[in-house]
Amino acid sequence: MLRLYHYWSSVCSQKVRMCLAEKGLDWESRHVDIFAFENYEPAYTALNPKAVVPTLDHEGKVLIGSNTILEYLEDVFPNDTPLRPQDPFARSTMRLWVYNSEELAHWNVNVCSHNLRHAKRMDQRCSHEEQMAAAMKCPNPMIALRLKRRLEVGVSVDEENEAYAKLDCLLDGMEKQLAGGPWIAGSAFTLADIAMAPMVNRIEVLTRPEMIAPVRRPSRTGGSASRHGPAIGPRSRSRIRTPRIQ
Repeated sequence: MLRLYHYWSSVCSQKVRMCLAEKGLDWESRHVDIFAFENYEPAYTALNPKAVVPTLDHEGKVLIGSNTILEYLEDVFPNDTPLRPQDPFARSTMRLWVYNSEELAHWNVNVCSHNLRHAKRMDQRCSHEEQMAAAMKCPNPMIALRLKRRLEVGVSVDEENEAYAKLDCLLDGMEKQLAGGPWIAGSAFTLADIAMAPMVNRIEVLTRPEMIAPVRRPSRTGGSASRHGPAIGPRSRSRIRTPRIQ
C-alpha cells in the first residue's frame, strides 16, 4: 500500500499526486494541514524530520523529498506508464529539469507566493503570536528561521522582483527546451513534465501570470501541453487542484 502525506495546494505534493495518477496507482491519502502546522507535530516529524510535505510510506519504507519520491515510484513501478526515457541524453535532460523544479523553481515560487497567498492564509487562521510559537516548535532550523524572519519583516518588493526575474529566466530556458518537444525531455512525457507543471500552474495564479501567457511562451501552450503547465499527462490533469483528501 502507498500512503501519501500531503497538502492539497503544495506544489511538491502535486508532483507526487500527478505521478501516482499517471501510473494509475492506488494510494491512501493522509492530508497534512500545513497552515495548522500539523507538519511540525512529533507524529509527523518522526516520519519526515524536515517537517515538510510530501512524505510517502510504501509498506513501511518512508521516503521524503518530492523528487526522490518521483524517482522511487519510477524505479518500483517502471511498467506502469514509464516516465523515464530510455535514451541516455533524454534521461539526463529529464533529470536536469527535475532538479530545476526544486533548485530554481520551487524556492522562487515560494517567495512569490508568500505575500499573496501564504501570509494571508496563516493570518486568517492564527494570530501572530501563534505563528511565532509554531516557528519555535519547528524542528527544522531552515524552515523555522525562514518563518520567523518572514513573520518579522515579510517578503520585500525587492525579494519578490528578484524571484520573478529568476523564474522568468527559468521559463525562457523551458520555452527553448519545449521548442524541440513536444515535451520537456523530447518526444515522451516524463518526470520532468510532472516536476515542472505544478510550478507553472502556481505562477499562473500569482501576480504576474503574463509570464506564461501564450504570446510570450507559445511552446508551453502548444501541442500536447495543457493550460495548467508545460505538459501535463491526461491522467494527472485533475490532480493539480483536486486530490483525494481524507
